[in-house]
Amino acid sequence: MLNKALDMSNMTAYLGVITIIYFILGYFTYALLYALTGSTVSKPEDIQSANGPVAILAVIGFYLSYFTMMNPTSGLNVFASLFPISSPFCMPFRIMMGLASTTDVIISIAILLVTILVIAQIAIKIYSSAILNYGTKMSLKDMVNIYKEKNQP
Repeated sequence: MLNKALDMSNMTAYLGVITIIYFILGYFTYALLYALTGSTVSKPEDIQSANGPVAILAVIGFYLSYFTMMNPTSGLNVFASLFPISSPFCMPFRIMMGLASTTDVIISIAILLVTILVIAQIAIKIYSSAILNYGTKMSLKDMVNIYKEKNQP
């Protein structure tokens, strides 16, 4: 009965490994974005409002990949599979459909890794400065200034 409900004929070991890799990298991307926004609040009650933009990014990434699946050969589908916000959702589908070459997968993973490293660097610098800020809530301008100060030689 389960075989009738789920068609696993296109599932290969390569697709399984790639899906797990994209799951882990996508998780790190969104976890670091949530950590970045969470480090800017002073009270736990403010976390939900601070994380709103990241939730919107996640929804945009999901729907971008969802709507590009309607036309898998479109240029928008290629963009969605390379764009770091939607690639964890889109690229496993393109691989399953046989539309992604190994080069596409490597480029997409490389872009996702670079994005993770950049977000991690920014999040670590802002978090280390924000953790010492016991007073007022930090604004976006304050975060940019802190990041600029930390990057000056």
